[in-house]
Amino acid sequence: MLQLGSILHSKGFSITIAHTQFNFPNTLNHPNVNFLPIVDGFSNCNVSSVNFIDVISGFNSNCKAPLQELMAQMMEAKEYQDEITCIIYDECMYFAEAVANHLKLPSVILSTSSATNALSFHTILQLLKDSHISIQDADSMSPELVPELQPLRFKDLPISNFNNREDLLQLIAKAHETRMSSAIILNTMNCLEQTSLVHFQQQCQVPLFTIGPFHKIAPAASSSLMEEENSCIAWLDEQMRNSIIYVSLGSIASMKKKELAEMAWV
Repeated sequence: MLQLGSILHSKGFSITIAHTQFNFPNTLNHPNVNFLPIVDGFSNCNVSSVNFIDVISGFNSNCKAPLQELMAQMMEAKEYQDEITCIIYDECMYFAEAVANHLKLPSVILSTSSATNALSFHTILQLLKDSHISIQDADSMSPELVPELQPLRFKDLPISNFNNREDLLQLIAKAHETRMSSAIILNTMNCLEQTSLVHFQQQCQVPLFTIGPFHKIAPAASSSLMEEENSCIAWLDEQMRNSIIYVSLGSIASMKKKELAEMAWV
C-alpha cells in the first residue's frame, strides 16, 4: 500500500494512508504521504510472535468504527472538502469497504499478490462449496491438476501449509462475500499473467488495473517491516553471472525440505 501510494503521488494524487498503530511505519521514509493512525487493539504486539490471521481478523473487528469516525471528521474539515474521492484498501481489510459504503465514497480493492494467487482464492471457495476439496484433507491433497487453475495442482493451493485453515478460509470468505468495490488493482503485469487475468476478470465483473511490479515503479524507500538480511550478498557475488534463480515466497510462508527440493527440480 505504501508503494502504491508513492506511485499514485508521483502521478499527482494527494495520498492519505490510514494505518493501524500496529507496525506503524517511519513517516520520515514517506515524506509525500499523510498518515492517519487508527486504533487497532494490537499496538503492543510483536510482529514476529503473532498469528497474522488473528491480527487481520482483529483489524476487521476493531478498526471499522475508528476509521469511519476519522473519515467523517476529515470530510467535514475545510481542507479536505471535495478532496476525498476514493478509498483504496487491501483486499483482506474488508472493513474499509463498509466504511466507504457508509460514507458514499467509491472504493477500490488492492491485491498485493499475483493475479494467479487472487484467482486461486476465488477458486478455493468454489471448490469447497462444490465439495471437491475439504479443510480436513488439505495435508493430503491430490497431485492432479486443478481444472480452473492449470498448471497448479490441488496440493499447490495456498491453504495446505496452514495449521489454522478454517480461520484462513473464513477470512477469505468474508473478504469476498460482499464485494461492492468499483475496481481491483493488482500488483502484476499483463504479459506475465495474461491467462489468469482473463479468468479473474470473468469472475470479478469489475475493471482490473494491473500496476506492477510496485517495487520497480515506486521510489526506493523500503516498506518492509522486518530488517533485511544481507549476509547472502557476499556469497552471491562469488557466483557466475546468471547462474542463480531467486524465488520469493513472502515473509509468512513455510516450506518443508522435501517441498523445497521438489520446487528446485521443477
